[in-house]
Amino acid sequence: MSPNGVDACIRATVSAMRPALATALLATALLASSSARAQESPPPVAATPPRWSHRAQGTLRASISEGYRFAIRYADGAGADPCDDGNNKFCTGLSPLMLDVALGIGATHSLEFEARMRLGLLTDFDDSRPLQFGAGLRTVSDPESPFKFVLGAALFADVTADRRRAGGDVDLIIRAEEGVQYDVNRWFGVYAVAGESFGLLRNFSCIVDLNLGVQFRAPP
Repeated sequence: MSPNGVDACIRATVSAMRPALATALLATALLASSSARAQESPPPVAATPPRWSHRAQGTLRASISEGYRFAIRYADGAGADPCDDGNNKFCTGLSPLMLDVALGIGATHSLEFEARMRLGLLTDFDDSRPLQFGAGLRTVSDPESPFKFVLGAALFADVTADRRRAGGDVDLIIRAEEGVQYDVNRWFGVYAVAGESFGLLRNFSCIVDLNLGVQFRAPP
């Protein structure tokens, strides 16, 4: 073959290889870029599920309650410690509208200890305004769920001042509560509970009431 023929053959071969070489270089560049991005991007982090437990949180609850009262006097006929205006032995009727406030701490995942106060928003039949101070506890059924069944118990000193009561200005109140609570988020919840309060000293009384309230918690 003549020198001109060899030169022509080389040029033809180079021209034929040029597209394949360009394609190989482009693919190598894309692969290198993709590998660099993969090394720079952090692995995806799994979302942390919300915590619904009240453990180690401070709590503040407030509720409004209205109930119905049953009472049996320890003394017959007219005298001290009346349970209504008619000096009856057995009394029934609506109890005053109450504000219930509780300040507590989540001691465990399902148990809270509380200091409590109950204040009458309306006066009683003898124009006294109920006032009670006490301590109690609450327990919940499923601490890791936003929806909880609630049980509570408390002991109160009723210091309502009324000179018509021979039992003095202090009564002992035992209270039980049963209900449900829904936690909207880590720091706020709403609840509804039924309560039963038993008075022991002035006369034997039972008040059954319904409470609707809110609970604030911190830290979130």
